[in-house]
Amino acid sequence: MKIFALADPHGNMRLLREVLDEVEREQYDVFLGLGDFMSKRFFSKLVTGLDVEKKSFIPGNRDYGMKKLPYLKNIDSFDYENIRFVMVGSHHFPDLKKKVIERFEDVDPGKVIIGSHEPPQRIRDEIHSGARIGVPEFREIIDEKQPLAWLCGHVHEAEGVSTVGNTKVINASASQKVMGYRLIVEGDEIKEIKRLER
Repeated sequence: MKIFALADPHGNMRLLREVLDEVEREQYDVFLGLGDFMSKRFFSKLVTGLDVEKKSFIPGNRDYGMKKLPYLKNIDSFDYENIRFVMVGSHHFPDLKKKVIERFEDVDPGKVIIGSHEPPQRIRDEIHSGARIGVPEFREIIDEKQPLAWLCGHVHEAEGVSTVGNTKVINASASQKVMGYRLIVEGDEIKEIKRLER
């Protein structure tokens, strides 16, 4: 299974063309849009331009007025091959941790990939000032459940990959240099994590 993770494109139409070209050329199976699209035009062209079997999109903190757009869901889950995907947007709600865990309590956490806009607390969440702005409930889920991977964005300067126990945490924030991240999963193992350079 080949997965494309995109966070924080900020309506950049040149980036959109690069992403769509990459998806077409490399024939991805799953596309995960992790928020801060910031443009209805960008989002519409992204959704309609993708030729993948599964695609899921969550809102970021800067996706004002986009909550009602088709395909944009604040919480979503789906299965592809033997992996459960759980997606959680920026519009947090009461009992956040409980509602996320409910989405995968019937499967082995080692076969779960979670996508969120914000990063988990103290993992890929350090801003320029040194402050940590990740979500405590997300970190608790990682510590307690150890999903296969956690994909996020939001903190552009923390883009990259970390490992917490058995969980790979990937901040896939787009930038002038980065298009997103590619993951290749076989069975319940991540065979490749690649930073896609622009």
